[in-house]
Amino acid sequence: MRGVEVLLQHGWAWDASCFSAWQSTVPGAFRLAAADRGYFGSPALSPARPQLVVAHSFGLHLLAPEYLDRARLVVIIGGFRSFHPEEGAASRRSQRLIARMRQRLRREPEDLLRDFYARCFYPEESPFVAPASPDLGLLGQDLEKLDTHTLDLEPLAAVERLLLLHGSRDCIVPLERATRLHRELSASSLQIIEGAGHALPFTHAPQCWEFIRQAWTA
Repeated sequence: MRGVEVLLQHGWAWDASCFSAWQSTVPGAFRLAAADRGYFGSPALSPARPQLVVAHSFGLHLLAPEYLDRARLVVIIGGFRSFHPEEGAASRRSQRLIARMRQRLRREPEDLLRDFYARCFYPEESPFVAPASPDLGLLGQDLEKLDTHTLDLEPLAAVERLLLLHGSRDCIVPLERATRLHRELSASSLQIIEGAGHALPFTHAPQCWEFIRQAWTA
């Protein structure tokens, strides 16, 4: 038996270690392949036709549509259609935040990444330390895309099953962003992990997998 091919895609400023705890959590019948964008080293490619796709945060925006063609289940953790709210004061604050991040990436990248991880892990302490010599060009390029990109929902709408997982205390992507995406994807289900922040693949791997297992076997 070959097993179920699973693609794990991290988000902005992470690497494949985002899913390191999953190796001991997920049963052997599922073959995990963690893609790596290459922010801190050589990029790692994804399986060509995964049956189960798990994308964290901006990782959803990094996925080419062909990765969804065979997928029976797509799991979106801490995800969003567009990073900024549609309009109003909240949208302006969000845009100013990204503008400051882009400035800090050029001037003080190590401090920016440290602060970013602290916010991702909130309300827990961040154990993650970015590897040395990050690819600032690629981080900047993707930060610009995060600032401007709106996800095309058509490829997702064609997927058999969609599961959204979100932390109730996520201060990177507010819960309302996941609720909106859930409304726009009528076939999706949304599970909220109480008390959790944005770094769910790191901090809540067993809980995430239990929701995924239930969705897979439903």
